[in-house]
Amino acid sequence: MSTLIEVKNLSKQFKDVHAVNGLSFSVQQGDIYGFLGQNGAGKSTSIRMLMGLIQPSGGEINMFGYRMPEHKKDVLRQIGAIIERPDLYKYLSAYDNLDMMARLSGLKPTRQLLMDQLDKVGLAARAHSKVKTFSQGMKQRLGIAIAMVHDPQLIILDEPTNGLDPQGIAEMRHMIINLRKEHQKTVIVSSHLLNEIEQVATRMIIIDKGRKVIEGSTSELFDPANTLVELQTNDADAAEKIGHSAWAARMKQEADSLLFTLHADDVPALAKDLVAMDIAIDNLSKRHSLESLFLTLTGK
Repeated sequence: MSTLIEVKNLSKQFKDVHAVNGLSFSVQQGDIYGFLGQNGAGKSTSIRMLMGLIQPSGGEINMFGYRMPEHKKDVLRQIGAIIERPDLYKYLSAYDNLDMMARLSGLKPTRQLLMDQLDKVGLAARAHSKVKTFSQGMKQRLGIAIAMVHDPQLIILDEPTNGLDPQGIAEMRHMIINLRKEHQKTVIVSSHLLNEIEQVATRMIIIDKGRKVIEGSTSELFDPANTLVELQTNDADAAEKIGHSAWAARMKQEADSLLFTLHADDVPALAKDLVAMDIAIDNLSKRHSLESLFLTLTGK
């Protein structure tokens, strides 16, 4: 698997503020690469430097074998992006928006090409509807069709679920996975929604105050041997019962739940023993491991 992006010691300073400070990371071909951090962590500034929208104060950016920003045109031919919300003409149809944006990119698109792109994002049936009638989720999907119309290698999505309802978020999640699985695209997804990134990313970086906190594949970051499992029960004697069992050393009590640190493969055995101890299980589930990791590393 080849490296599409290599960033070394990237920095951006606005007067006295170090928005990005010595950031290094790499993105491999075929990644869904999660770019994570709280609002103000430096995610959008980093992405704007990748896109050549703002100049770095220092460091190196190499993409597709080219150095940015010296070879900006060569790089941008390989990228499709949605930065914040897609810029659409609300009184034009989805088809006309896509056609116009394709022509601005230097393409001479056929009707079949445009309809195929709309079909890929589930908008073929609304091709001739005006964008002003679209939900925010539909606008985001049209934005992805525009980003893909010139068949780039890399898709960059900056906070793609902002403003979406739960259904829209689920649709966006499915679309991001499909960009990699069905269309063989590499995807960078910037977000502060940890749970969403955990469900789609193959590799990720967490940044805080412009600096890298950690980077790696999901398998590297989440050790199955240290899975955090939460038990919620209305059994007042649950902790005492478990305290006399083989699970006692792995248990920690919180205000309204019991936590166990164990291997992911041991969860069924724990559930079986809880039932044998006649403990009522209201809920037994894994804590969001990415959230726990983020909070631990950033001290939030």
